[in-house]
Formats: sequence, C-alpha cells, structure tokens
Amino acid sequence: MFKMITAVSGAAVRFSNGQEAFASEVTITPAEVDLFGLKISETLLSVWIVMLILIILALAIRIFVIPKFKTVPKGLQNVLEMFVEFCEKFTNSQIGKRGAAFAAYIFTVAVMIFATSLVELFGVRPPASDINFTIAIALMSFTLINAFGFYYTGFFGRLKWFVKPKAFMLPINLVTHSVIPVSLSFRLFGNVFAGMVVMNLLYSVTYLSVGLPGVLAIYFNLFHTGIQTYIFLVLTLSFMEETVMYGAKRQ
Repeated sequence: MFKMITAVSGAAVRFSNGQEAFASEVTITPAEVDLFGLKISETLLSVWIVMLILIILALAIRIFVIPKFKTVPKGLQNVLEMFVEFCEKFTNSQIGKRGAAFAAYIFTVAVMIFATSLVELFGVRPPASDINFTIAIALMSFTLINAFGFYYTGFFGRLKWFVKPKAFMLPINLVTHSVIPVSLSFRLFGNVFAGMVVMNLLYSVTYLSVGLPGVLAIYFNLFHTGIQTYIFLVLTLSFMEETVMYGAKRQ
C-alpha cells in the first residue's frame, strides 16, 4: 500500500474529455494556509476547527441541555449514557475489568478520528490523511500502553517483560515494541490517504463527478473511516493487554 501511495503522490493524473485535459495532483504533504501570518497545514487547521466545535457542543449540552444529571436518565442523557456504557463494555471486552479506566481515552480518540474525517464531505482534506496527525495519535496511544504496563506490572515487572519468555527475545521484543507507533500511524494514514486518492481520481473524471462520488463519499467518510477507527482502537487495547500477559501485580 505504501508503494502505491508513494507512486501516486506528487504525480499528475490526467484524464481526457473530448479535446480538453484535466490535471489533478495528490501529495502526501498537505497544503499550507496562512493564519494571521503563521504558516500551518490545512489539516492542522481542520483539527483545530473540529476541536473547537466539539468543545462548544459539549459545553452547550452540559450547560443548557443537561445542567444536572438525573438518577433515571431520559432523552439526550440516556443516549450519552448508552455511548459511555458501550465504550466501557468495549474496553472491558479487550483488556478485562481494567478497561473502565481507559474508556474515556478510547471514546475521545474514536470521536476525534471520526469527526475530523467528516470534513472531507465539505471538500477539505481529512487530517488522518496527514502522517503528522496519525503519528501524534499513535504516540499518545504508545505512551498510554507503556503507562498501562508500568502501572499494572510495576517498574521492574515492565522491564522484565522484554526478556520473556526467554532472555534471547530481548532484541526482538525491543524492536517489535518500538515500532508500535509506526504500525498504528501508518496503517491509519495509508488507508485514509488511499481513500482520498480514490475520491480525487473519481472527481477528476468529468463523467463520473456527479452521483458516484457522493455515494462513495458515504463509504469512505463513514463506513471505511469507522472500520479504520475500530482497528486502531482494537490494536491499542491489544498492545495494552500484551503488557500484562506474563502477570500483573495489580488487578
């Protein structure tokens, strides 16, 4: 997949329509925008805008819609509690009863990846198609994975993990563990970027630019993104579970 991305990126894709030609360019590096004299990528700006919308929405719901939580939930509170319960069950299914403490992080990452991907519906490049965005999320997950391991196995227990089941596994365990953020970030980036390339190609073909892109946009922006978000979260929780596979001091 990475070879395909490298080949497509930076290359001009031309299509003929009668005597006219249409050129489209897809690059790995997102375009830059000028924000009050500061040069930032368009994907970073999209992330900031989505974050601002989510924060305002959360505050509005908390202050005006649900100023006080009720013992017997109704309406929107009931819906929110269903989401919270689903996240807790999901994390518990992956890492046992320890998952409740990490449900909030899993929910936050899921909302962030999915919400930022929706900007493509408005013709904006999705942040997950920027390797910087996916690396940032992957590094956060990587930090949490190790914090999880240190907390439940102790300092020396975590270090001993790298020499199990046998001492000669130390180099292999070090390498495989070190590439976790690379694996998480490039998998998400590669799939979202490939989807963006496909949509760009379809929009470039004049006779396919009406109707079909709208249908496929629903797939790539909703279904496909949902699948990639799910895979990212499952892998994160799986790596967490691996840190306590040889026993934990805390339950």
